[in-house]
Amino acid sequence: MKTRDWIYVGLLAFIAFGLLLDAAIWPYSPPRWMTANDLVQMVGNILLVSWWQIADANERGCSRTPIAKLTTVLFAPLGQAIYLYQSRPWKRASLLFFGFIAGVLVVATGAVYLAAWLVKTHIFPPEFT
Repeated sequence: MKTRDWIYVGLLAFIAFGLLLDAAIWPYSPPRWMTANDLVQMVGNILLVSWWQIADANERGCSRTPIAKLTTVLFAPLGQAIYLYQSRPWKRASLLFFGFIAGVLVVATGAVYLAAWLVKTHIFPPEFT
């Protein structure tokens, strides 16, 4: 596997872990605004998507444009789409973008269902007494 593939696996694991952590904490005190986990997830997702783009650009021998860098920080899925469409033919970019997003959605959905099952079976949330 290439470096960018390992980074993507790390991104998927990071998202799943964050969702499971939310399931463990929210029953005790539902958030009124933003939790520390939300902040860590937001920054981590931006960093991992940016790192993926950097690794991909290095492997392809190209560079990221300033607009791709900026939009990745502001809204990672849009930044990812811009980067992919600027670095590849449109058909390949479309397949890679939808595959990238589909992988995130599948892992996130699986993590949410796993968290719901863990809460239902009283494995989550852990007892903090």
